[in-house]
Amino acid sequence: MTIFSKGLALAAAAALIPPAVAQAAPQRHLPVVCPYQPVEPASGKVRADVLTLDLGPAADGAGTSWKGPLTITGQDGTTCTADAAVAPIEGTLYSDGQHLLVTTSAGGARKLFILSTTSCQPLWKSGSFTGAVSFKGGQLYTGKTANKLNPDCLPLP
Repeated sequence: MTIFSKGLALAAAAALIPPAVAQAAPQRHLPVVCPYQPVEPASGKVRADVLTLDLGPAADGAGTSWKGPLTITGQDGTTCTADAAVAPIEGTLYSDGQHLLVTTSAGGARKLFILSTTSCQPLWKSGSFTGAVSFKGGQLYTGKTANKLNPDCLPLP
């Protein structure tokens, strides 16, 4: 009678498993889910969770566009001001606390900027587009253009 140790028995059993079965199943890449929340500015100053946003004076009488400059104030009171290129500001803004998505419209051309909420520096800028900004299936849409998002919730290059 031959006695195998547990280690030898497991090694012998593993050797009998065909290689195709022994390999791990391929990993699926699930869409990135980003916590961007819409911010509907009703006036030039608005709260977005722990941020206070000052969009500057109204550019129209309807309260749907602001001249800028955009100033972001954090919970700790630190402020930053976005570049003049991030104006005039229009429509819904989106924030996840670390990033602020701002749509601008100048001369009929709309662009979307993603800004750092701590430095106001642009982290990404879209090309010109028409239509709405939306999120679906781990992608950011600027009009009909889909931009895949990385795990940091920024569009891939």
